Amino acid sequence: MASLKPTFITQVAEALLLTSGCPSVRSVAETLGLSEVQARASLEALALANAIELKDDIVCVRSRAELAAAAIRLGGDPERVSRRLDWRDFEALVASALQEAGFSVSRSVRLPGRGGLEVDVVGALGRVAVAVDCKRWSYRSSSPSRIGEAARRHRLRSQRLASIWGSLGLPRASVLVPALVVLREDLPRFVEGVAVVPVLALRGFIEDLEAVADEVGIRVA
Repeated sequence: MASLKPTFITQVAEALLLTSGCPSVRSVAETLGLSEVQARASLEALALANAIELKDDIVCVRSRAELAAAAIRLGGDPERVSRRLDWRDFEALVASALQEAGFSVSRSVRLPGRGGLEVDVVGALGRVAVAVDCKRWSYRSSSPSRIGEAARRHRLRSQRLASIWGSLGLPRASVLVPALVVLREDLPRFVEGVAVVPVLALRGFIEDLEAVADEVGIRVA
């Protein structure tokens, strides 16, 4: 097998993020000017990270956000890879992961009142609900200070949501967890009373939501 090179990981991830459908290994290699062996080494690494499906010579992207995060973890260039994403990629991933876990999901929940406040994704299951703000920021943009400010704003937004929960027609819940979903993995787990969730840790976070609610949950009115 060809050695796994960060430059190849970056190129392959970018190519997949710019391609619709399920390309062949050969077409990916030809697009990038790589040999099939070089392209396949990167694709197999991404498949092992569960970011893509690789069947015979066909490549299908499971989740654009997870693909980018996996490529970065494997040494891909964070800035180049993250430029190929937008907030819709994160929102789709969060909504899908919550639905797979059995949550009732609402997207783009607008809060009445001044300021035009909106929550990207809201999920509810049993007593616990989660309000997610999707931050597609690049690594360079995701500084601790910027994350801190985003967390403060989202905590206030989530408190507002919890206070009017019953009037919005959302499923019944008793505690609301505010969370930011981000690309970076080297940030604190909690900031300003908000869970900070790397894309690749999203499903584990959902599984642990009951415990997280005991730490940063907001009582629902």
